[in-house]
Amino acid sequence: MVASLTYCNKARTRFAPNLLLVSVLGAMAAPSAGFAQTASPTAGASSSVATLQPINAVSATDGASEGTGLYSVPVTASATRMPLSPSETPQTINVVTRTQMDDFQLNNATSLLSAVPGVFVQQVETDRNYYVIRGYDVTNFQVDGVGMPFSTEEQIGDLDMAFYDRVDVLKGANGLLSNTGNPSGTVNFIRKRPKREFSANVGLSYSSFATRRMDVDISSPLNESGSVRGRLIGAYQKGNSHLDRYSLEKRMLGVIVDADLGEQTTLTLGHTYQRNKSKSPMWGALSLYYSDGSAIDYDVSDSYAPDWAYWNTTDQTTFAQLNHDWGGGWTTKGSLTYRKITQDAEQFLASGVPDRETGLGLTTYPTKYDRYEKQWIGDISTTGKYRLGGREHDVMFGINANRSKNHMTSLDAGVGVALPSLFTWDRQFPRPDFENGTETFSDFTVRKTTAFAATRLNLRDDFKVIAGLNYTRATSTGEHYGEPREYKRNKLSPYLGLIYDLNDNYSVYASYTGIFNPQSQVDINGQILPAIEGKNYELGLKGESADGRINGSIALFRAEQKNTAEYDTFLDGLSRYKAVNSRSAGFELAVQGEVMPGLEVSAGYTHFFSIKDENGDAVREFIPKNSFTLAASYAVPAVPGLKVGGAVRWQSETRRLQGQTSAGEDIYTKQKSYAVTDLMASYEVNKNVTVGVNVKNVFDKKYLTSVQWAQGFYAPSRSVGMNVQLKY
Repeated sequence: MVASLTYCNKARTRFAPNLLLVSVLGAMAAPSAGFAQTASPTAGASSSVATLQPINAVSATDGASEGTGLYSVPVTASATRMPLSPSETPQTINVVTRTQMDDFQLNNATSLLSAVPGVFVQQVETDRNYYVIRGYDVTNFQVDGVGMPFSTEEQIGDLDMAFYDRVDVLKGANGLLSNTGNPSGTVNFIRKRPKREFSANVGLSYSSFATRRMDVDISSPLNESGSVRGRLIGAYQKGNSHLDRYSLEKRMLGVIVDADLGEQTTLTLGHTYQRNKSKSPMWGALSLYYSDGSAIDYDVSDSYAPDWAYWNTTDQTTFAQLNHDWGGGWTTKGSLTYRKITQDAEQFLASGVPDRETGLGLTTYPTKYDRYEKQWIGDISTTGKYRLGGREHDVMFGINANRSKNHMTSLDAGVGVALPSLFTWDRQFPRPDFENGTETFSDFTVRKTTAFAATRLNLRDDFKVIAGLNYTRATSTGEHYGEPREYKRNKLSPYLGLIYDLNDNYSVYASYTGIFNPQSQVDINGQILPAIEGKNYELGLKGESADGRINGSIALFRAEQKNTAEYDTFLDGLSRYKAVNSRSAGFELAVQGEVMPGLEVSAGYTHFFSIKDENGDAVREFIPKNSFTLAASYAVPAVPGLKVGGAVRWQSETRRLQGQTSAGEDIYTKQKSYAVTDLMASYEVNKNVTVGVNVKNVFDKKYLTSVQWAQGFYAPSRSVGMNVQLKY
């Protein structure tokens, strides 16, 4: 259990939380009133270091959050592949534990990442999301520390959380260990692992819009000694939506086996499967303004998607991992992963700008779409120790190689048909004859190889330095809808991190990361944009309790980035982008953990000083300049078994420049500042049965999910759900 986890970093004395917790919580509370500003939404369309005392080998399961009841973990390896406490990592890191997921029913990546301070989910369509950290898009996820890149720069489909113990979100460029450095951050999904003792859990829930869900999770030793262990995870969800005609059905199944090949070697084999069937999904969304520049007022439930539209996705991953402890502080971890993602869809886009008086101006763009992506990923790394100058230091090195093959075919039919007036249109359109439509295709392969190495220097008991290099080579061959998708990119990127311990509980840190990120977006002329290059800086203060149950941070950050892909227009069935040189700067405050007995908290405030281009003009204004996130739960001592909690997400105004009216006036779509509140309560009837209730969007706030594209749609209205957890 995490509560009893020990690791041989320097012993810390009792945490004196007054300085950090008061300053962090006070600073977060003050701006909320002072910065009550606005927010914004669109249709087109990706370490570290430490207190370097000896670190004993810690297995992948030692940082498990499951069953701890906590909103924090004492160690994480997402920054360096070494088990470090959050305060020993010279970058901001947030963790969403299994307890927080269960408390607030964070069952997919969208709801989970919305709960992370400083992460902005841009849900541009019902089944397509962008995730933004520190002003820039997250272009790859990691699973157990191994990169799973987005080939199209966004997440397609509803990614479920059934398979995961926790999610680590590392803020700022992880140029040392990710396939390529990105100034936004790294989202690392940590899988659940088999347990040495038998356990079985069943979860049942029913919520608004007739959404029902069942989870089954069984873990057991597979032989008498427990040297071979297995875990079976399954989930099923089906329900309607606040949107007209939209519904989603998901099936998940996962199996994972750990086998101890000896006292020092563990082999892991696993497979996960997720199938999504989306009915009447949005492709694009709702046109947000009239030709005179005034905003269109829709019902929260409005959707342009007809009855016949669908978007199905299947995501399968097969993986093998081998961990070996060589002794003397040296360990090697290797993994092989094969992932196949398939999609088939019939989609409908209504584009254009309606006239305010007549409602006319929308035209059709239906398409039938088939796609598969196959990813092969190999990763191996070694950590160890060496002595120099009378002190012991750490070293880490490794290599990651991946290949992604993508094939897409689309059939367009019924394009450019004028729709009836927006005021009388019933949101239906006959299914076109796709079989005789215009066919286009895409077929390309992307290869990336990354070699990395770093050393952590224990220069003094209170001063540690980590220095490293990342060399990445990326190539792409093939074509994308009739246009070449070929490039060769390579670059050597440095990393430097410093930590100075002020005392046993507080430390100051600084880090620098080079940025290099080949991208695949094309411009209006069909040319692939140049690779993103730049620099990432961070300076901060961290604090941590002696038992690791509370941690907090204050961070200043700055990212400079060349060739950021900014959405430009939709042309010939493709989203077109332009390269923008930009920089973002701001600060973040965060606190996480058990701030008093029974009270678990995850809170953070983010402020951007600016996100500007090379001319000093504001860019990416769909990202709020200020945001505050708080999630808390409390085990009521007067009523054993009762837990109550709440979560609040607030963000300032956002906007998007849509163009100009015929009179030459700028047209802006604006989303004013808003706050969304969720509530939860659960009661443990006995050790085997827990019942709960969740209310989301308690005050039924109406707001756009994003203004990143020219179109947008509204977030879910208030919903109520009940759940039962059966445990053995």
